[in-house]
Amino acid sequence: MRLFIPLIFIFFFNQLALASESSIKWHHWSKQTFQQAADQDKLVLVDLTADWCVYCQKMKKVTYRDQAVVDEINQHYIAIVADEAEFPQVAKRFSNIGRPGTIILNADGKKLEAKSGYLKPQWMLWMLQAVAQRENP
Repeated sequence: MRLFIPLIFIFFFNQLALASESSIKWHHWSKQTFQQAADQDKLVLVDLTADWCVYCQKMKKVTYRDQAVVDEINQHYIAIVADEAEFPQVAKRFSNIGRPGTIILNADGKKLEAKSGYLKPQWMLWMLQAVAQRENP
């Protein structure tokens, strides 16, 4: 019992710390998502992913959990996660981009930037900032 109570406190405070960190609100590819981007005057960030892709999982666990990246996305972007199995039309549209694919679009769906492969958090942050600044001077 003596060991049980401290473990409960450790678990509780760890959960509280995780909950206090902001996270990315992911959307699915839809007309409503692009309308939301237009309404909020934001760009669209597409994470093109696949279940078999090891570096897609690394992006999810490392890059998309970096607090500076999360904050930048939440401030300037509507984020879409598009698994190629679930959204084959998106995978077909961006078939020339490898996995993971990071695509930035405007609210009209025009491609502004696209990168293939794993992006370290700092690289992702620089790209997000550069595109947001270029498109919203």
